[in-house]
Amino acid sequence: MPELQENIRNLPTALIIFGATGDLSRKRIFPSLFRLNNAGLLPEIIKIIATARSKHSPEEFRDIVKGIVNAKNEVHHWENFSKKIDYISADVAENLNLKEISKILEEFEENSKTCAKRIFYMAIAPDIFQKSVESLGKSKLYLGCQKHNNKPRIIIEKPFGYDLASARTLANSLSKFFKEEQIYRMDHYLGKETAQNIFALRFGNEIFKPIWNKDYIDHIQITTAEEIGVEKRGAFYDKVGTLRDFTQSHLLQLLSLVTAEEPEKFEAKYIRQKKLAMISSIKKLREEEVTKFTVRGQYEGYLKEENVNPNSQTESYAQVKLFIDHPTWQGVPFYLRTGKKLQGKVTSIILELREKKHKIFENFWQNPTPNHITIQMQPTEGIGVRLAAKKPGLTTQLEPVDMEFCYKTSSDIPKPDAYERLLLDIILDDQSLFISQDEVEESWKVIDPIRKVWDHGKPKLETYKPGSWGPEAADKLVEKDGRRWLAPILTICKI
Repeated sequence: MPELQENIRNLPTALIIFGATGDLSRKRIFPSLFRLNNAGLLPEIIKIIATARSKHSPEEFRDIVKGIVNAKNEVHHWENFSKKIDYISADVAENLNLKEISKILEEFEENSKTCAKRIFYMAIAPDIFQKSVESLGKSKLYLGCQKHNNKPRIIIEKPFGYDLASARTLANSLSKFFKEEQIYRMDHYLGKETAQNIFALRFGNEIFKPIWNKDYIDHIQITTAEEIGVEKRGAFYDKVGTLRDFTQSHLLQLLSLVTAEEPEKFEAKYIRQKKLAMISSIKKLREEEVTKFTVRGQYEGYLKEENVNPNSQTESYAQVKLFIDHPTWQGVPFYLRTGKKLQGKVTSIILELREKKHKIFENFWQNPTPNHITIQMQPTEGIGVRLAAKKPGLTTQLEPVDMEFCYKTSSDIPKPDAYERLLLDIILDDQSLFISQDEVEESWKVIDPIRKVWDHGKPKLETYKPGSWGPEAADKLVEKDGRRWLAPILTICKI
């Protein structure tokens, strides 16, 4: 930690947050920045310029942030943090008042005698993103600090387009002003501690490396579930659906992490190459396969949600079965599911190993349970391995037992929030946990053929009860392969 603090201290930075009064800024960005500040993990010279259309004085906005970060019991830290924050009303989409932001930046750099690294965080609605990028061009903000040609960075959140064509259009808009190494595409799942631990688990342990392939793994299940419905996002969500919102981004990224081959070095360039290779190798589903290998569902009550079309066919549940055309994973099915109003807030990856029917125990093991490995990101982070063991007693009888590693009980070190890690990496110029444009495009090549068939009403839109694990058809899709959905939540890590 001291070495990291020293590295950060000497990186003069100006963070400009567009959309500073929105939910993302309030729930994620400012709380994460405050925690980084308290841990001594912000640059010694830093300016946080918050901007939005709302009319606030800098003092009024600081009071809002103070309430957001709950600074009552951390007066010293708050006094230090609040000095770093400025606010200016501006409309980035309409290019209004951006010159004032330039003036603040120039004054900050002149007073601090630095050529700061400028970071633009676009915490704005997707439908104004392209106009906003054009505004950064017209206002010359994209040039960064020109004294030492210090190019800025730009952070964008998903969705990265709505299909392959729009993703490429978005990329073209960005490429007018920013090179790929300046662009940080944020998927906060990649900042979660357990997601980062996937490579450590796979490539740092000899017991796992030999079995992480088609010869030993029967299939892989990836689940991302939410208890909540669409809430206040009905207008956005009803146009997008969960296939675009979650499967294209979170689930395919998790799939790439769990299947990627070992990179030559633990560096962004090599990690991205290996992830891209797997996403590119996913077999694209033909029309008849979409009807057989996918399930789309909508929870009861969805049509009554605020700003949802009462005749909507938009899915709140999506399930797909995919295969990877790669020697390591040939023939292994990947079952991906995600949805809203499900039984719990869960994100997990389960690898079920092939059952070998161990003959010496055939009289002591009535229903052999295959070994499986669970990597859990939510509700609590941990890793579990299901094994067979002799049941205590005077006779020989095997039963399944679980060995679990839980972050909250195994370490006294506070676990950072995903946004803390990702913001830190941006300041440090590390793109390892961010998505490349090539990954975005290859992901859309997987999703677009499915979306096209779904938009023509196939397969049937199923309904499911809130609080369930989705429609019955989702279970049947797995069961007809002779498999079943495994419990996606580790037992000990729930405590």
